[in-house]
Amino acid sequence: MALMSIRFDKEEADKVIRAAAAIEIDQVDSDWLKKVEELSELCKAGGAMTHIAFLGTAMTAKALRADVDLFAIKPTHAPNNPKAFSARSLCHNILVPLAADLGFSLGVTGSEPLNNQPYFRIRKLGDDTPIRERGRKAFDFMVRLVMEIQVLPTTEEARAALAAYITARRQHQVRYAPPPGEIAISSDELCQAIRALVQDDSEGGRRAQAVVAGLMDALAGPDRVDSGRVNDPSRTRPGDVRVRAANEPSVWEKVFEIKDKPVSISNVQISAKKCLDMGVREVAVVAVGEGQGPLDHASLPLWSHELGIGVTLFEGWESIVEQALFWASEPKPDAARLAVKRIHERLIEVEASPTAVELWARLTGRRAASK
Repeated sequence: MALMSIRFDKEEADKVIRAAAAIEIDQVDSDWLKKVEELSELCKAGGAMTHIAFLGTAMTAKALRADVDLFAIKPTHAPNNPKAFSARSLCHNILVPLAADLGFSLGVTGSEPLNNQPYFRIRKLGDDTPIRERGRKAFDFMVRLVMEIQVLPTTEEARAALAAYITARRQHQVRYAPPPGEIAISSDELCQAIRALVQDDSEGGRRAQAVVAGLMDALAGPDRVDSGRVNDPSRTRPGDVRVRAANEPSVWEKVFEIKDKPVSISNVQISAKKCLDMGVREVAVVAVGEGQGPLDHASLPLWSHELGIGVTLFEGWESIVEQALFWASEPKPDAARLAVKRIHERLIEVEASPTAVELWARLTGRRAASK
């Protein structure tokens, strides 16, 4: 026989939690804010952070159904209680993903915060399940808060408490701020800035070449990256941007050909063949010209395989930016900031115009260094 219990609608829960998270800090219930903060301190002192996740789960349940029984948290142990609910499922399926998305801490990491003691053993909240003495104060205080939530007559009042919970727990979410004076920039924002810089004026390919060199600086370090002037007549160095092998500086590990005008697959093959003739076996073509159409490169893998080389085609800035930031030794936010700085320096190095350097500074929120 099917269990009688409350099942929450995921879409409705999503709307309710997001609405609670959108409330400004000066509009949340100050009493609940203090209570959640007090619980946070007790849990920290008692090493019992799971109780924070349970309080958020109970608040969410009450915010969705005013008649829910917040103590009947396992329907299998309350088969005749139609107001019972699965706290573990509500937390795992709804609260955990939204906490990650909205940036508030549930106190514990992992996808199933309530698959933990004492909740793993509890049949009903407040039964005689043993509680570690060290965390007893936190647990008892949390139960008192759940009692307060239980008697709230409406979901609106429970939602006000939930808004305070989210606001309070946002303050406990680990965040890494950029160093003083540094500008935070996301990979999407970096792509937008790059696109705006290059589309403003090609400068004969200087801007695009400086961008790729700067991205490789962030990935491999400037000591391993070589980028000459645009249209350098030298025939001793392949491609536009080169990366030296870490253990053999005389060997070009990877070479980039930058094309900021529309190209065909034939152009890609010619560029790759030219690098191969100069002893390079790993070539990337960066096709970022305005108006560049999609390339039918189904034959490219077979062609490159027959020649014994690796050919990677980057169509647009997004793919090469994401790859460079992901494989950089620094975390992505730090690598993005480093790329901004190195692109600035590479623009100067390739003798891009002062307008380009100033535009890059404006696009990325940096102050252009005078050189």
